[in-house]
Amino acid sequence: MKKFQFRLQVVLDIKEKLLEEKLLELSKVQRGLQEAIQKQKTLERYQMEINDALLNVFQSGNDLDLVEVQRYKDFINKLIVDISNQKVVVQNITKVLELKRKEVNEVLKEKKVLEKLKENQKKKFYQEFEQYERRELDDIASSRYARI
Repeated sequence: MKKFQFRLQVVLDIKEKLLEEKLLELSKVQRGLQEAIQKQKTLERYQMEINDALLNVFQSGNDLDLVEVQRYKDFINKLIVDISNQKVVVQNITKVLELKRKEVNEVLKEKKVLEKLKENQKKKFYQEFEQYERRELDDIASSRYARI
């Protein structure tokens, strides 16, 4: 008897490759999100350091250099804008990440359906094979009994 062959094996193989690609894309987006979050944290730490430096200028008791104070304030404002822009970047990457997760889940579901179909067809194939063998053995046993 012939060997079991799943007719949709090519489709299953394509789904497996597609799943690998989607997982790779997902990992790249996750890495990008981690980098964006790290950049945001770095900007926030830098803002805290500049705030502390400005506070030290005020508490030093020396004559205030208004130009220096204005530079600090301008730089802090720039950091605030950069941080808010970075938060938007993080939000956008998070949305892309969710889309990629949904894509991975869809491909994974399709792959599992095909695997389940393959498993069921294989089980049915071997059940039919066992029935065929039993009939053959019954026929052999009947013909031997008839000769006796």
